[in-house]
Amino acid sequence: MIKLIDSRITDILPYSLSSQPMVQGIAYTLWRQIRLLCQYASGIGLYASLDTVPEKALDVLAAELRTPAYDDSFPVSVKRTLIKETLTFYTKMGTPQAVNKIIEAVFQNGHIAEWFEYGGDPFHFKAYTTNPAISQSDVDEFNRVLSTVKRLSAWLDEIVLQLSAETMESRLGIWMHCGELVRLNPIKP
Repeated sequence: MIKLIDSRITDILPYSLSSQPMVQGIAYTLWRQIRLLCQYASGIGLYASLDTVPEKALDVLAAELRTPAYDDSFPVSVKRTLIKETLTFYTKMGTPQAVNKIIEAVFQNGHIAEWFEYGGDPFHFKAYTTNPAISQSDVDEFNRVLSTVKRLSAWLDEIVLQLSAETMESRLGIWMHCGELVRLNPIKP
């Protein structure tokens, strides 16, 4: 039995066709593409099991894929998210969507507002997050990572931490007394 990776279209064609140089060239080109597809298909298992891969394998895979914004000191959950989004980062590099993915990866939630949404200068944007657990090191890491993903002509104005409290019920009371005016020390003329 012939394996798909080793097969050539000239093996199944009649001799009158398979002996022609043009058909042999097309067959060779198809064979190389089929081999490449089979090699890619063999790597699919790793991507399918990315949630169970050990941390050291994540570090190696991130280096191989050149994952933007990747750091060995990140928690495992952030590492997995960044590796899963590597191809999206490359296809969306320089867009607001890529910056939003970085915000979600580093701050766990958030979004950006472009300059025309808040009345800023052209090509500027703000990053918003609602995660109260962010620290200065997270902000520094976000700034480092942001420079690898955003357009060079885009500028970050500020990072805004939006906090909200539960709705509280307010009560108002008024006291009024109507009565007779009594002077304790009357003024004598």
